[in-house]
Amino acid sequence: MHYMKPKTSPAAVLRVLLVVITVFLVATHLLAAPSHAAQASLTWSAPTTYLDGSPATPSGYKVYTGTVSGSYTKTTDVGNVTSYTESGLDDGTTYYFAIMAYDASGDMSDLSNQMSFTTPSPPVTPTYTLTASAGTGGTISPSGSIAISQGLSQTFTITPATGYKIAGVNVDGASVGAVSSYAFSNITANHTISASFTNVSYTISATAGTGGTISPAGTTTVTYGSSKTYTIAPSSGYKVADVKVDGVSVGAVTSYNFSNITANHTVAASFSAVAGKLVFATNSGGPDFTSSNGTLYKADTYYSGGSISKTTTAIAGTTDDTLYQTRRIGSCSYKIPVPNGNYSVTLKFAETYYSAAGQRYFNVNMEGIKVLNQLDVYALVGKNTAYDVTIPVSVSDGVLNIDFISVKGSAMIEALNVVTR
Repeated sequence: MHYMKPKTSPAAVLRVLLVVITVFLVATHLLAAPSHAAQASLTWSAPTTYLDGSPATPSGYKVYTGTVSGSYTKTTDVGNVTSYTESGLDDGTTYYFAIMAYDASGDMSDLSNQMSFTTPSPPVTPTYTLTASAGTGGTISPSGSIAISQGLSQTFTITPATGYKIAGVNVDGASVGAVSSYAFSNITANHTISASFTNVSYTISATAGTGGTISPAGTTTVTYGSSKTYTIAPSSGYKVADVKVDGVSVGAVTSYNFSNITANHTVAASFSAVAGKLVFATNSGGPDFTSSNGTLYKADTYYSGGSISKTTTAIAGTTDDTLYQTRRIGSCSYKIPVPNGNYSVTLKFAETYYSAAGQRYFNVNMEGIKVLNQLDVYALVGKNTAYDVTIPVSVSDGVLNIDFISVKGSAMIEALNVVTR
């Protein structure tokens, strides 16, 4: 031992003995290392005599600390006390301690016996793996395998790419819906999360009026950013009148292309007959009949009301007697489907019953407008004689309405035809 200089004799030196060491933890172990979460409390007995037996009164003590036996890297003067707590010790580390006393004259004792203590290692916190994946059309963030400690939380964000939408999100194999974010909280196990995506789609509704077609027709589903071309074709005797896209006219075009589609759309084509084109002819009250000029009058159709009357009497003023020998009599109406447009309607009459004027007269309305007032065929051409009258009319609702209204006697109509103008 190293001795103090003698007070009464060369053998008179202080002797100190380190007698007790106790250690305890004072902080929770965290993941960061080192945590400096341990401390050691040291106590020792104070020397009472010098080596020569004379009374000794120490003035203070120094504590020596190190992590290698017999080699101390830290010296702490703790004053005249017989206990001291060394704090800030690293976890899982062995420390060595020794004490030295000194008196008022500065004389020091030799080092005490050495004591050691190993601080406990920090508790191991369990970690778990979250595995995140995303299919084509979007991302999930963070992605891949993420290690996370027990009890913590983790939020994932799901983002579709342009032109895609979230189709679904599965957590541990079970669907949680098409959510854009998902949070794991108080994690105590491994988990998986996967996101799937699908193309954003839109619809195009295509319609065509009477007199032509549009292709493709009906409702077509298209994907985001794609293109679609429509072809508009008039039927024989018709022409394209107009094409409207989303309710706005784009003209009388025969094709239209939607490009870089990012919304729903509509396309509607309308047609009108070429001027002078026969669009309808019927033999009122009779069967099919082809006139001398080749016009086919179909058997009576699109009518309501009235009844049928026939005769075999020859009809003057025409070579198409048969067309005037059948008729629909009484108040009646025709509702004829035609494309919107302008028409010339020819009404065919023959008075085959009355032999004097003023016995039969009636009114004719077209599209709700009176076009013939108290028509008396006998007064105009006599009996059994063909009488034709042609009247211009415009249709805007797709149906040509013709009404025959009895005033005196029964209204009548022998035949009629409709041509474009």
